[in-house]
Amino acid sequence: MSGLLRKISRPGIVFLLLGILFLRECTMDTITSFKSPKNFEDVLNGDVTAGDRVEGPVLFLLDAFATEQTWTENRSNNSVTPKKNSHYYYVIPYGDAYMGLTVGTALASEAKELADQTYGYLAGGASPSAELVMDTRIVKMTGELKDMFEEELRDYYGFTDSEISQMTLLMAEPRSFTAVRIGCGIGAGLLLLGIFLLIRRFRKFS
Repeated sequence: MSGLLRKISRPGIVFLLLGILFLRECTMDTITSFKSPKNFEDVLNGDVTAGDRVEGPVLFLLDAFATEQTWTENRSNNSVTPKKNSHYYYVIPYGDAYMGLTVGTALASEAKELADQTYGYLAGGASPSAELVMDTRIVKMTGELKDMFEEELRDYYGFTDSEISQMTLLMAEPRSFTAVRIGCGIGAGLLLLGIFLLIRRFRKFS
């Protein structure tokens, strides 16, 4: 047993595991990044599905159905207080139904302006002119976010439980696909380096 352990390169194992971790996180998004991107008019027409890439200006923005906050912990009295919002989750039209859109704080003011203009347009005003340009991936909603979105559809958009149960609830998430490709390349490099170190040490002590 000790002889076998001697043949195993510990740095090789570390690089191998890091490479696998990077590839696990980045491979699917890297594949998405090479797809021909759709736009938010396709979203409006209901012509996107999970796994698609959607980029360009968002056409219409409705209510924010949830926010994500960071928290500050005060250990002196075991309390936590909200620090700031980190993400806003909006509703956007999607075919005959709706889907979600994640907006970070960097675009919060543009999103609010577009939402205000959308409701003005629905009330008979001019078409929205605010620019909210995003590059996103389309994923299926899960967990607590899915529950909150279903509640929004039920309480504010008039869908029944039966109608909601037949929907595939989707979310457009912002993604830096350039960073994703770089991460995938790093993962592949670490994986190959780990394999090289493992093989070299195994041969050296065999």
